[in-house]
Amino acid sequence: MNEFEVFTIAGTGEEGDKNGPGNEATFYFLSGIAVRADGTIIVAVKDRNKIIGINPDGNVVTIAGTGEEGDKDGPGNEATFYYPSSIAVRNDGTIIVADRYNHKIRGIDLKGNVYTIAGKGEEGDEDGPGNEAKFNYPSGIAIRNDGTIIVADSWNHKIKGIDLNGNVYTIAGTGEEGDEDGPGNEAMFNYPYDIAIRNDGTIIVVDSYNNKIKGIDPDGNVYIIVSTGEFGDEDGPGNEAKFNYPSGIAIRNDGTIIVADSYNNKIRGIRAKKLTKSAME
Repeated sequence: MNEFEVFTIAGTGEEGDKNGPGNEATFYFLSGIAVRADGTIIVAVKDRNKIIGINPDGNVVTIAGTGEEGDKDGPGNEATFYYPSSIAVRNDGTIIVADRYNHKIRGIDLKGNVYTIAGKGEEGDEDGPGNEAKFNYPSGIAIRNDGTIIVADSWNHKIKGIDLNGNVYTIAGTGEEGDEDGPGNEAMFNYPYDIAIRNDGTIIVVDSYNNKIKGIDPDGNVYIIVSTGEFGDEDGPGNEAKFNYPSGIAIRNDGTIIVADSYNNKIRGIRAKKLTKSAME
């Protein structure tokens, strides 16, 4: 007998933009999701340019975003986003948003005020102070235990970090499209789309157009965790497995990696083994 059941928390199933009790609320094109310590679910509604919350009672509220496309900081009911794609929540409840089409990383404090953490709002590839840095369609985002923000800077083919002072730096990736492991400053990705972080600080990357799951160790070295790199749908040993444009990733408490294998229309798992450079040897 199956011990699990699926249930709807919020949403009628119709396209829309309505807050209120979960069984009356409507959404359109949900993307990133995270959970606060109090159980509140935080969701990026990409095509409505909003960040919403679903409280433990199932009521849906808008946290920030007018619904219009834009790039405005300030109180949540006045702030605007442009295709927010991914979110993460800091230990203090602050929401971090990859505001994809604005090429920015933004924050939402506990009062709902929106502010820019890093990014000038222009396409580019510049490290340095947050107000001078540039991203190129950042997609995935995660937070290390020390509060450092990790960003999958997708169209720059890089993984970047933002320190607690807002300074942006490259962790791995030359900026060229490719598929190369090794030291971070020599490694190459092909549209890395999402990331997750293990408790030891290892970054797990969905290297989407390479059809691979890769790791970046705390020293910045990049290595393959699983996949041949060929398009396909094969389970089995990591060095034989195949994906088809994987797009999302998360890590269970036991270390199992969960992958949204987009074009295969599957959720895949990678059993928790020792995810080091020797794991595939």
